[in-house]
Amino acid sequence: MRQLTVAAALAAVAVLLTSCGGNDHSAPSSSTTTTNTTTMTTPPPPVAPAALAGLLLTPADVDGLLGLTGSKSREQYDKLVDDNAKQQWPAGWKFPDECLYALNPGEVFAYAGSGYTAVAGDDDVASLPADANEADPGVTQMVVSFPSAKEANDFYTASAQKWSACNNRQFTTPAGPNNPEAMWKVGSATNANGTLTNTISVTMNLGNAMLLTTSCQRALTVRNNVAIDVSGCRKDPGDLGVKAAGQIAGKVG
Repeated sequence: MRQLTVAAALAAVAVLLTSCGGNDHSAPSSSTTTTNTTTMTTPPPPVAPAALAGLLLTPADVDGLLGLTGSKSREQYDKLVDDNAKQQWPAGWKFPDECLYALNPGEVFAYAGSGYTAVAGDDDVASLPADANEADPGVTQMVVSFPSAKEANDFYTASAQKWSACNNRQFTTPAGPNNPEAMWKVGSATNANGTLTNTISVTMNLGNAMLLTTSCQRALTVRNNVAIDVSGCRKDPGDLGVKAAGQIAGKVG
């Protein structure tokens, strides 16, 4: 960013004319001063890969976002994940490629070919009572570094296009050996104020007419050379994902 400050002094001219004995005496005086000052602000250096983990929210931070106490780290990450490969879908069924980002933050598919350099992440959850009849709320947070801010912003621009390809989709993932049948509803992606958001709802069929529904707000933003990729999940997520991403962005500076 460039800031330009110009200070200028006005010219003052004074002319004094006196007449004495038919003789004229003139004493003109003129002074002009102009000062130009240009201040340039250099961008901050890229965040180093080793500093990524320090950007993540603590369990206490997550407590504050959820309005609960007792949030704990369920899993930590130092690389991207492939949740689609982890799921053992019945033979012949495939999760839609254009919707893979909706599975979770930091999916390998979403970052393919982006040139990212390092990853740090954490999955924090707060346990609800057993009879709460809803999934435990939590925040999944991933921070992904790039060589420079340009590559990070290029990734954000490409992500906005990819997310919109799954707008307003509904589909069902069939039951597999390790997962129940689940009905997915993906909302419409919104790109505003430098943050990409969407809401994803998942209803799991637990059998005996028991259904468990959870909703997550996905949020993606960029600060410096870091992509901040989060998912805030609870019964009514509201702006949970945006708030989490904003707190992490504040740590980047």
